[in-house]
Amino acid sequence: MRLLLIQNSLYYPAFGGGNKSNRLLMEELAARGHECLVLTRVSEKLDAERLQSFMGELAARGIDVEPGRFGSLRYRLNGVTVHVEDSLLRLREAISREIERFDPTWVLASTDDPLQVLLEAALKAAPGRVIYLARTTLALPFGPDSPVQSPTHLERLQSVRAIVAVSQYVQQYVERWAGLPAITLPISPHPKGPYPKLGKFGAGYVTMVNPCAVKGLSIFVALARLFPEQAFAAVPMWGTTAEDLLALEALPNVRLLPPVEDISKIFEKSSVILVPSLCPDAKPRIVLEAMAHGVPVLASDVGGVAEAKLGVPYLLPVRPVRHYERFVDQQMVPRPVVPEQDVEPWREALAKLLTDRPHYEELAERSYQVAQAYLARLDIGEFERFLSGLALREAEPSAHMLAQPAISPPGTAALKELSPEKRALLARRLGSRSRGGSETST
Repeated sequence: MRLLLIQNSLYYPAFGGGNKSNRLLMEELAARGHECLVLTRVSEKLDAERLQSFMGELAARGIDVEPGRFGSLRYRLNGVTVHVEDSLLRLREAISREIERFDPTWVLASTDDPLQVLLEAALKAAPGRVIYLARTTLALPFGPDSPVQSPTHLERLQSVRAIVAVSQYVQQYVERWAGLPAITLPISPHPKGPYPKLGKFGAGYVTMVNPCAVKGLSIFVALARLFPEQAFAAVPMWGTTAEDLLALEALPNVRLLPPVEDISKIFEKSSVILVPSLCPDAKPRIVLEAMAHGVPVLASDVGGVAEAKLGVPYLLPVRPVRHYERFVDQQMVPRPVVPEQDVEPWREALAKLLTDRPHYEELAERSYQVAQAYLARLDIGEFERFLSGLALREAEPSAHMLAQPAISPPGTAALKELSPEKRALLARRLGSRSRGGSETST
């Protein structure tokens, strides 16, 4: 198969969980013999100076770069061709060109495109061939987790060939609030183990990655104040604002650490990882990564976090964000209205981990064993077989065509009244029209 991934964020180096999961997914598929192309962008305009700097950074990592026009570039990484643009507009324009040139079997559209600029372009250039990778409910245009509701964006999602959810929580959310079918598949591979055990009682920081309002910065700050003799660390990332940095820098026992591609470098310095999300995370990668290295995790009991914890304590209560302001912060993210939090359960759990060595070591070992067993069963082949099955069934009506959507496009009611035979005939004609009558390439 020829597989094209489009995402509105940096592909490499990948610091965020979704970005890293997308990269490893494409590398795994390339290793299985599929031809893989990624269309992505950097967050700042690549003038001549920045372009040279970025190319130099990639070259330092052993990656040969081919510069293109107007700030674009291409390189090969672990069997995957990566095309980078420096603006959303240029990335959108590149989608139609690359789809025509590459003729992908499937286009994988990532959720990190909340305005659906890239999804819209992909649907126009490759109708019937777009698979939506739902990695978060926050970027979806419907339901209680979404800061922005958009019937237009919902209708666009009704046109994708399939929605693949990263967790059961996301799958059930899509089905409940949009009336669209989704399937949970392992689309977040991890590097092959074994992993070193890095958790050490009494040694290292209490660490939070991506400290910001929706990720529970208020709980982290409160705990740092309650444990003034304990060293804390914060790793600023995509959600961290200048205001957040000021709050962190005001705490004498908090150290700021730079984000790194190899997350184990953070775990080497940490005794406990805090994931106090106030928004319903889909299935936070950081939780499983820390557990796989034997580092205990204190996480909030919202969204799909429990799926990442795999039955290992601790899941702690929070008062989740339910409302957002009409304005966005400097990261162009809607500003959440953060409820006052009860940090006492967090204080008790952290105090026990910091003072009870047998308890700490038991939890660290259990985390390690459970995570290792999970990773041993993780099979990207499930996603590969799903895509192959879709290719074989391309002429059949999609599940989206036959489902009753929350907002029905014109003709949906009439479609549901057709007999199975007439629906199959209609789907064959639509499939032929969308691909010019050709077969799907595999």
